[in-house]
Amino acid sequence: MPWKEPELEIVEQDGLVVALVDQQEAASRTWTTCDRPVDIARLTGSEGLDGAALAELGFTARPRWVNWCAQVRDSEEEFESGLSRTERRNGRLARRFVQEQQLRAEVRQGLAEDVLDAFLDVYDEQIAGMPRGKNFARRERERLLAAAPDHVSVCVYAGEAMVAGSLWRVRRGESVLQMRFSAASADARSGRVMRAAYGEAFRFARDHGLEFASLGNDPSLFGHVVQPGLFNFKSRLGFGVVPSQVLDPNLAGEFADRFLSLRSLSDPSLVVTWGGRRGEPLSWPAAASSPGHDLLLLSGKPEPGLLDAFNGDGFRERRLLVVSS
Repeated sequence: MPWKEPELEIVEQDGLVVALVDQQEAASRTWTTCDRPVDIARLTGSEGLDGAALAELGFTARPRWVNWCAQVRDSEEEFESGLSRTERRNGRLARRFVQEQQLRAEVRQGLAEDVLDAFLDVYDEQIAGMPRGKNFARRERERLLAAAPDHVSVCVYAGEAMVAGSLWRVRRGESVLQMRFSAASADARSGRVMRAAYGEAFRFARDHGLEFASLGNDPSLFGHVVQPGLFNFKSRLGFGVVPSQVLDPNLAGEFADRFLSLRSLSDPSLVVTWGGRRGEPLSWPAAASSPGHDLLLLSGKPEPGLLDAFNGDGFRERRLLVVSS
């Protein structure tokens, strides 16, 4: 029988088509002969290549997951002093909204089953409104209850009804209060209630001698399952990214991608790349103290000032990559 070139390995996640290629296939751009449109070419075994070799092939390396961290400082005033004027105003508006609407914030150590189930109802509704939302919290219900003593709930109520909630894990060994899940009703989101809830969580961290707060782990690609708006929300709150593996070794690893199309991604999309961190020895909390990542913005129709819309603290540099829609 005549020899036939093996087909590319293709994986698909929520409409995003990824071709897995080795170094030879990357060099010959084998995905161009694929019988279906490919959105991302992903290089296998990328850890064995240096940055120059990846760049020559047109690939960008990124940590698979990033964790959003910030020092809570000694007081709310000191924490907010590092935020923009707009974000300080948003914080004031959030607290005013809670007061004017006679909402009640409750911070409870441990995780009571009734509180968790009320939160999951709010979470279910929020996820249902997302185009690619994943209901991880519902799947984690039993695990959350099993680890209840290590958690804190910060919830906001209108009467007896929960309108916003967040679940946090106390990590005393790392001196971190790490958010696991958060959700709010549509009205609460429009009133910036989640900002007020986060402020209560940061106060808990200070009062209990924790140095850092974490807003949890996200994929390093914003524009698919998670959206650029989440990037802006967390970065404007004064949080910066570290590779998730410094706090959660099971989230280690990298992707080396060549972005070919925005068919299944938002325009723009954002990618947190390794930047100067690739290959560095990473440890906590040193990883949170110095910038090193780069930010790559993907767009099919770049406009003047587009990069300025996504600042974020702690990035070494930012650049734009034009990708076909």
